[in-house]
Amino acid sequence: MKTKLPIWITALGLMVVFSSASATVMNDTYQGGNGHGYGDVISGAGVTTFNVDGMEASLSGSQLTVTIHTNFAGNAGIDSQWTRNHTGIGYGDLLLSTGWTPNGSSPYDTDNAANGNHWTYAFALDNPLSNSGGHGTIYALGAGNAGNHNPDVLLSNYFINCAGGCIYRDGQAVAVNKSLATATNDTGSWTVGNGLLSFSFDTAGLDLNPNNFAFHWTMYCGNDVIEGLDPVNAPEPKAAGIFLLGIGLIGLGVMRRRKAGR
Repeated sequence: MKTKLPIWITALGLMVVFSSASATVMNDTYQGGNGHGYGDVISGAGVTTFNVDGMEASLSGSQLTVTIHTNFAGNAGIDSQWTRNHTGIGYGDLLLSTGWTPNGSSPYDTDNAANGNHWTYAFALDNPLSNSGGHGTIYALGAGNAGNHNPDVLLSNYFINCAGGCIYRDGQAVAVNKSLATATNDTGSWTVGNGLLSFSFDTAGLDLNPNNFAFHWTMYCGNDVIEGLDPVNAPEPKAAGIFLLGIGLIGLGVMRRRKAGR
């Protein structure tokens, strides 16, 4: 008795091989400039609310998903007494560019929005104070100059007003200035989970190289910033998919020989 391998095995193999999205991980090794000398995370003893641990990025077609691992997830709206409009500390926008040219060297403790990397796009959140998520829009950021590399972004000191009562990191890029930047047609969504912030949006038509992605994210106060290169390479074939594809191709060969025999 001859065994006939169904053609769907070939299709399944092709789906596994070509539908997988690449994923890369970036640890939080960036410190960034702070004029206060309190290190990477500025908070009281034993307080880890603002910690950022790392970031994951994956690309499926033109859909980019970026997940931030941070203790601040779920804490938007806290410390309202230190924000200028008394609504609390919110989530910052996600800044993107092709390539990364920060000021100085690791851990980049002289780098800030004025002298650091020029960010070319920002995924702007519709409601940065929501602890469930929402929608967002990609904005194109204008060119900087020698005195200010990022004129289209709002800094941490735009949102925070300590009046001597608290300590925060000033000079950090937090959000896009929508009155200066240009909205694109690319939109997406964002969610808040247990220790996670996840942003997902379409990058079609954007001048970005997925093999040389750079990202920047922080909360309103800029107390912990994650920034750096995180290339999102093209999908790689998975072993299981290759195995299934091979079986499927063998099956097609058997079927063709049987047809020829008839």
